[in-house]
Amino acid sequence: MNRFLVTLIMGVCYLVTSVTVGVAGQPNIVLSRALHFPAPDGTSIALSPGKYFIEQAGSTTLRLIPEGTSPGAAQVIHADALTHEQYELFSPMALTRPQKNNEYLIELLMPGGIRLEAKGSTHAPPSGPSLRTEPVPTASTPDVPPSPHVPVVETPKSVHPIAQEPILEDSMATASSPSITSTSVPVLPYQAPEVASQGKRIIVDKQETGKDPIFLSVLSPDHIGLTIFEQPALFWFIGNQTDHPVDVMITDENNTQMLLDVRMLPPIRPGIHKVELKDYGIKLHPDTTYQWKIMLQGSTQGESLVTSGWIMRITPPSNLINIPQQPTLQAAPLEQLMEAGLWYDAFWALSERIQSHPTDTIALEQRAGLFEQVGLFPPAQHDRSHIQGP
Repeated sequence: MNRFLVTLIMGVCYLVTSVTVGVAGQPNIVLSRALHFPAPDGTSIALSPGKYFIEQAGSTTLRLIPEGTSPGAAQVIHADALTHEQYELFSPMALTRPQKNNEYLIELLMPGGIRLEAKGSTHAPPSGPSLRTEPVPTASTPDVPPSPHVPVVETPKSVHPIAQEPILEDSMATASSPSITSTSVPVLPYQAPEVASQGKRIIVDKQETGKDPIFLSVLSPDHIGLTIFEQPALFWFIGNQTDHPVDVMITDENNTQMLLDVRMLPPIRPGIHKVELKDYGIKLHPDTTYQWKIMLQGSTQGESLVTSGWIMRITPPSNLINIPQQPTLQAAPLEQLMEAGLWYDAFWALSERIQSHPTDTIALEQRAGLFEQVGLFPPAQHDRSHIQGP
């Protein structure tokens, strides 16, 4: 009887997690190179570079759906049924991890401790059945790396999966475009909020003789910035292309919980990069301060460079209470967001407009003004370099 109950409970858990995978947040990964994985029948499947949505297909299989295609284009690969200890996981989470000997892992972690792990390689098998390849459309603005580290109370281990290439927002004019400041665009005055806690922004601005200058910064005010969103988008800037990996981390104020620890593999292009917390199921608690960091890895540990900033979620003012429920921020009232001290949200709204309309001179000029009001002059110059002259 006890065995029957255990089997029944496991079956119910499997069904629940299967349904959850299908509807919650669409766990996804981005492959920066072609990888080969075993199919359920023992043949080999080649996955082309691109973004894939992942779901559980069976007790030992994963279904990968290329972005922009129908479910019929999905690839099903074999996965080992394992367990995990991230019991605070409330929605499925996809990870990719590099291994030795050109091997890679794709993992799907699900609530309840179930983990499916697929083992692949950059090399095709030396012999065997022919490979089946599913072309994946190349996106001009790839998504942010999956693979967060779920919040835990204990001191967390860093999770450094194969990172997805970050969303590079600057698919606009080249940096050689003429730099023009439009005096006709009204400045959005930012009202810095009064908060009980204090937090200072740290940027990297290195000018060394004989070396290229390095500017690396989280895009935040020089104090604890506010948001009314449970899952806001965060942005960071790097002035030059780098061939070193970049880590993105988010912790709570006391460094007792690591919400996110992901690695972006090089090359990292210059410009503004975007990290959306909803991609990882990360939710900010109200009135809790979080520190987020961008670490540019060096050849040695001592050469790593770190920039950091602070964010806190607050209850929306009465005149902005409906903003978080809107499907897009493009029409958000910028003046009201700035008056409420919501720098992160105003910046996000402007960035949404620029991403949809890369030549929007007004949005570019206003965002450059936001940068200047919080002392971020290289990103402001970067935005203005994309404003086309008459």
